[in-house]
Amino acid sequence: MDELSTPGITALRHRQDNLVEHSLDRVSATYTWYRGLPQDARTQIASVARLGVEMFVDWVENRSAAASPTRIFSVAPATLTGVVTLDQTLGLVRTVLDVVLEEAPLLVPEDEHDTVRILVLTFGRDVGFAAAEVYARAAEARGAWGARLESVAVDAMLHDSPSDAASRAGTAGWRGTGPVVTIAARTSLDAMASSHLRHTCRQATTDSLVSVRGDSVIVILGGPPTTPGARPLKDREQDPERAIDKVALKVAGKLDGAAVVGPVVAGIAQAGRSLRSALAGLRALPGWAEAPNPVHADELLPERLLAGDKLAADQITALVGRPLHAMGSPFEETVATYLALGGSLEATARTLFVHANTVRYRLGRVTEQVGWDATDPRDGLMLHMAVIVGRLSGETAE
Repeated sequence: MDELSTPGITALRHRQDNLVEHSLDRVSATYTWYRGLPQDARTQIASVARLGVEMFVDWVENRSAAASPTRIFSVAPATLTGVVTLDQTLGLVRTVLDVVLEEAPLLVPEDEHDTVRILVLTFGRDVGFAAAEVYARAAEARGAWGARLESVAVDAMLHDSPSDAASRAGTAGWRGTGPVVTIAARTSLDAMASSHLRHTCRQATTDSLVSVRGDSVIVILGGPPTTPGARPLKDREQDPERAIDKVALKVAGKLDGAAVVGPVVAGIAQAGRSLRSALAGLRALPGWAEAPNPVHADELLPERLLAGDKLAADQITALVGRPLHAMGSPFEETVATYLALGGSLEATARTLFVHANTVRYRLGRVTEQVGWDATDPRDGLMLHMAVIVGRLSGETAE
């Protein structure tokens, strides 16, 4: 028998307020954290308990009607899930059930004691599942809102002033003041993959933003903290810029698709410059079929120049052209002549009226100080493009 008699139901109906009061008394006596809640939060919890008991009695009276335990939590605002955890809520549910399980059998005829216990346990199980569902929806909503804030912050880096971009990032939860690096990748992520990426970023470094945009993903990573108590980077022995760049390469390497890592910048306010470089690199990436994956945006400067990226001209000048020019005319002229003559030491020596060993020495010095090797095809292309840009801007020696 799984139904109560009319007298049993009537008795429960008449004493349901007492069941609620006794349940709340035990909750207050059992949980210290409950007693420390603001009055409005405790009032909302009392409303949930009251509606739960009322719905239980309604369900017992009309078993043919489908119960909807999720509705129990409708009387409390969604913000309550941010004050009371799921574990605490389940504890409240268990406590109320214990009280009802103890007192309800005393209110019904003796031959219905077992029946009412079964009904209480069945309804309580459904309430527990409903609580988990409510919290899952709240977490999903918070995640969706957080993702939206992160995307707005990324948009600000591309279109707003540095100060506005930094403010937007702060709204999205950015707290660090260390170096920043960006990643632009061509890949599609579903909700689960996006959540996993965010988790990976949070585990790897101190601050992160993730923006999923159709078939592409943008990631912003922050370097080691400058404030006490924040979590340090795992690569602590390295300098902050190298450490965050290494983290970015690891994160980008886990993405399923082509990924470009932008240059490291001083802070979140300058992240737009790094992000624009990464996005420009991603657009120019098809021009270098043999490019590694992931690849730095600076390594794609020749392709970016050919693709019309205006930022690339300034970057190749700062990264390659200006350091080469600072070494002096002999070194700059040697590199330009060597590249123009197809990489021939002898032809370069004859043209410059120097010994081949002098050419070799000068090229070696350029590799040491500028960081690019003219005898390497890829490095040679970078140097050649830097020389051309320098000539067009009037920054190279004739």
